[in-house]
Amino acid sequence: MKSNLHNWQRLQERDYFGGHPCYHREDGSLNTDADDDKVLERYVRLAEKRRLAVIGCGFGREVAVIAPKVGHVWGIDVTPGILDKAVAFLGGRGIANFTPVLAERWKEDLPGDLDCVYSFIVFQHLTRDLVRDYVLHLPAKLGPTGEVVCQFADLTYGTRDVADDTPHEPCVRWGRADIEALVAESGLHLYHLDRQVIPEHGDWWWAHFGVAGR
Repeated sequence: MKSNLHNWQRLQERDYFGGHPCYHREDGSLNTDADDDKVLERYVRLAEKRRLAVIGCGFGREVAVIAPKVGHVWGIDVTPGILDKAVAFLGGRGIANFTPVLAERWKEDLPGDLDCVYSFIVFQHLTRDLVRDYVLHLPAKLGPTGEVVCQFADLTYGTRDVADDTPHEPCVRWGRADIEALVAESGLHLYHLDRQVIPEHGDWWWAHFGVAGR
């Protein structure tokens, strides 16, 4: 399997979020604002006792707005260091219903019977093989009505694939047909595939799929 996991481990060890302009305000402070709970609520119900996982939780920005609305969140990322930052960031906001999961061990350590798995601005930065590995193994982690909400990108400056030694943040393109084929291969049911136009850059695709037929 072609993987760029080690590249992302190196990027995180070099303080990826601390040095990325997209994660900072004009005054240089870290931008901790997020509306991922609102994004999720377009597709799924967030409620007490629901169990969610976030693929690519980073330092916890997305989890901070999701966790207060659900029972528990498991956050997956590539290094112990970034997961420690997530624990500290969330703990500082009084959020205790969070469990960190190392990406290399997500199949072993992520529990089953999940209500939802969420991912935003992650799949476009992984090799196609790694994305397929996530999606094809998610059914084993979902409960009888489990759902997935994830974002793919089909941006004009992207590449179709990426080598495991890429020394920078890659952008792998996923078109509608690619996403439809992947969900079909997983055996899950595609509920929505919504196009979001990113001016002068291309498209984001929001995919909502799950176990139960509709």
